Amino acid sequence: MTKLQPQFRNELYKAQVTITNHTLSGLLLIKEMPDKSMRVVFSTEMGVKFFDFEFMENGEFKVIDILKRLNKKVVITALRQDFELLLMQERGKIPFKVRTNELYFYHGYEKGKKQAWYLTDMSCRNLMGAELSSTRKPLVQLRYFHQNPGSPDSIYINHLNFKFNIALKKLDR
Repeated sequence: MTKLQPQFRNELYKAQVTITNHTLSGLLLIKEMPDKSMRVVFSTEMGVKFFDFEFMENGEFKVIDILKRLNKKVVITALRQDFELLLMQERGKIPFKVRTNELYFYHGYEKGKKQAWYLTDMSCRNLMGAELSSTRKPLVQLRYFHQNPGSPDSIYINHLNFKFNIALKKLDR
């Protein structure tokens, strides 16, 4: 799975986040830092930060900054899980289960009481998406859309148990 992991070095995305009946739009930066940690910063185009998170290589998570209205445990937890899934924080671990259907191979990783599933095509050459699920049902679906190797051109994250979606479209710089 490590060779299929998207390469986020210094990527900028146009972002639209929908939480219940509120929509936030702006820029999302995913940047690998010199210490191999990853920073995820979402701000308006004018530079006002909605949030700034740091994901350390050892799995630790740190909130650097967050807008007061978003500073709720449930929101931070959901965003953390979404970006851990996106960044493939399970890299280097061995899947606990592998399943298949007519379209995908599902590579499953334990994530506390939940499971992270990474979907590849049947030849295991292309990462198609990811899912976070409980023992009974999928909770979050993530889809990658590639045109070139490396980081995805577009990413869509959809929460299935409440209205919370993140749409990202890569900007050329």
